[in-house]
Amino acid sequence: MSNIKSERKVVVLPLVLERKLPALPYLALGMLTAYARSYKDGVLEDLYDINRVIVAGHTGAPLKTVYGKVTESPNPVCLFSSYVWNHALNIKAAKHIKAISPGSLIVFGGPHVPKYQGETESFLRENSFVDVAVIGEGELALAEILETLAPTPGRKRNLNALEGVTGIAYRSDGDFKRTPERQRLTDINVLPSPYITGEFEPWFEDLPSTILETNRGCPYGCTYCDWGSATLSKVTKFVPERVVKEIEYIAEKRSETIFIADANFGMLEQDIEIAKALVDARQRTGYPLRVATNFAKNGGRRLMAVIKILHEGGLLPTGIIALQTTDRDVLKAIARDNIKTEAYEKMMTYFNSENIPMASDLMVGLPGQTVDSFANDLQFCFDWKVAANANYTSMMPNAPMAEVSYREQYQILATDDDMVQSTSSFSSEDMQTMKLIYISYLFHVRYGVLKYILYFLQIDHQVPAIAFLRRWLDSVLSNDPSLTISSRVLNEVIQSGNYRDWASIAWSENANFLFENPEAYYEEIMRFAEREYGIELTDPVIRSLTQAQQATMPRAGRKYPYEISLEYDIVSYIKQIKDVPSVDGMNGHIRHLAQWDEGRLTVVADAAQIENTVFDEGPSHADAWELASEIRFY
Repeated sequence: MSNIKSERKVVVLPLVLERKLPALPYLALGMLTAYARSYKDGVLEDLYDINRVIVAGHTGAPLKTVYGKVTESPNPVCLFSSYVWNHALNIKAAKHIKAISPGSLIVFGGPHVPKYQGETESFLRENSFVDVAVIGEGELALAEILETLAPTPGRKRNLNALEGVTGIAYRSDGDFKRTPERQRLTDINVLPSPYITGEFEPWFEDLPSTILETNRGCPYGCTYCDWGSATLSKVTKFVPERVVKEIEYIAEKRSETIFIADANFGMLEQDIEIAKALVDARQRTGYPLRVATNFAKNGGRRLMAVIKILHEGGLLPTGIIALQTTDRDVLKAIARDNIKTEAYEKMMTYFNSENIPMASDLMVGLPGQTVDSFANDLQFCFDWKVAANANYTSMMPNAPMAEVSYREQYQILATDDDMVQSTSSFSSEDMQTMKLIYISYLFHVRYGVLKYILYFLQIDHQVPAIAFLRRWLDSVLSNDPSLTISSRVLNEVIQSGNYRDWASIAWSENANFLFENPEAYYEEIMRFAEREYGIELTDPVIRSLTQAQQATMPRAGRKYPYEISLEYDIVSYIKQIKDVPSVDGMNGHIRHLAQWDEGRLTVVADAAQIENTVFDEGPSHADAWELASEIRFY
């Protein structure tokens, strides 16, 4: 019996741990194990029992299933790939594994393992159960670690032998050693596809979200970003034939969403071919239902072609623009001033001409940012009819922003979970103000609660939408006695969720007072506009706006399609807005609402009758609250 045990292969356990299935970061470990199997014609498979990727931590696959595998395998090699959203769970599991299997080898990699000198060592010091930290690309590093530590009967692992493996830090005789930086792969096609090699069997089917990598690297150096520690680097690409096979595999496994994990999808010529393959897969199999990605920053013919293909193929309801900010000082501070706003304007003009709805990411908490500059970013998006999706800035451990001298230059303070709290340009109070401005925009513009009233006020009366929302906020927070409904909207709906941590809103029965009688809220808003800006709104204008705006909001008990008659033709009025790329400067070139004849508006919903007005926010670029109608444009 002892002879059998001595000849048993050491088990390698690639552990993908995540509490929510849509966030599974499984691809990286699959890439590692697929390459390890192929390394030097399979030499490692003679020495190790390399498991397929193991998923745990979510409902149906508790962590104890992993712990069971560990105890069944003497001194296993346990692999973890850490991202901001699963790092804490990885740390928890790794600590327990080392406790129940002291001889196990714990190897950590991924973008949440710090790369900066001293900080990697601090990570190992704080997490004594981690044996090796891999910095940068991990495929070759892992293969060399396994080869170097090849099991020898009767001998313990000697981590000192790892000094010849580049791109790692490890424990050595009570101290830490760091080897020279590993150079990135120049030809990533030497890496086998984990989809084709079956690394994700048998659990890989009917997943809500899956990952596709078509290239690596990013030519930009935005300071808030760490693209696999491959920013400011040459882009290397997988051949399209491989990518197409992976798309076919994922589609046949019925994945709802494919996330293309490239830094700039749409930048390369082959991306057009890949976009067509995605559409072909959907037409043939019914999957995927949608595609998400990070699109190229500077636009151009290829990106426009890619977005048009995906949009017309039903995979991309919205054209995504990676704006982040339009402020010159902020762009300079984050090393993004080589990406010109004019390039985005060209893209947006094209999308508008093709009737492709637009959305853009903005960031809250960037160095150089102020409350006014963020408000200007929102106004820019409003003018260009782009749905702004804001993200709070996180100081990722390997981003240039996390480097000590940069933090000192911009006086960056972060919370315990690495969210930027203040910088030299804004205080923590300013940060909360920016968050409140954004969720007010999210509710009133993105979700459409006041969208058409706000466009009317700006176009017909030169009241900028974001300035109006800021004044409304100030008045509500100052307990303006005329804004009783507004006070309830802000306090009971907009601020009722966890907006301070996540830029989102959801509601249930707490919003019934508003959506059962939105007309009262609209009346209060328009009287506020009259008083604050010295404008006069006639009763027919107020009635037309109120009736059209409320019609686009879901209403419990209402039957659909829902059609109303209006004193003014708001469909033709809004078409003027839809026809121009930007509404900025439309004054003098528009037929005002009161100049139109009577009209009608038809609104449709997914159901013949809406049962309730509960809302749980959907995907980040999806605006699933406002109903479809002839006037909706994002």
